[in-house]
Amino acid sequence: MNYPIYRTKAALRFSLSRNCSAFIEGAPAIAGRQGQMQKGERKYDWQNQKIAMSVSPEELLAIAAACESLRIKGTCPLPPLYHDPKVGNYNGVPKQFKIEPYTNQRSKTQFIAIANLSEMGDTKRQLAIGLTYANLFAIELFCSKASSIILGWDTVQAQKVKEEKDNTLPPQKQEEEIIDDGEDDIPF
Repeated sequence: MNYPIYRTKAALRFSLSRNCSAFIEGAPAIAGRQGQMQKGERKYDWQNQKIAMSVSPEELLAIAAACESLRIKGTCPLPPLYHDPKVGNYNGVPKQFKIEPYTNQRSKTQFIAIANLSEMGDTKRQLAIGLTYANLFAIELFCSKASSIILGWDTVQAQKVKEEKDNTLPPQKQEEEIIDDGEDDIPF
């Protein structure tokens, strides 16, 4: 399951892998590839300049809530998500994901930015993509669904519904008791 957003200068992709890991990936457009593309040509450099970060179910739910708040209220309560692989003794570059307008921007268009950070927290490389209301809604749905799949909420609900159906027995017919007093109930 994935949701890509393609723009002129960059692309962003929310994806859920088969082993139930969620990723946010961004790639810049390859220089000189504007206009009509030939079949088989790539417009974005997903292999060499991709910025990717793994996100937890809680972070997915926070992103979904932020997208909903942006659509309804116009404000984003989501602080930047910061991932430093070296904290967990892994190799890699710290990354940051944020949803916000540019600081010098006059319009109210929201942007998603994903960035590689240096050791001191300065931005090394950043990809920013403008979002429409449809994008915000789709990201909200993707993040909600992906987190429910990772947390197993979908299977639990399906199992619960199945168990309720299996445990419900159809009403049994009870035989009428025949009272034999030796008398007829027919008055004639």
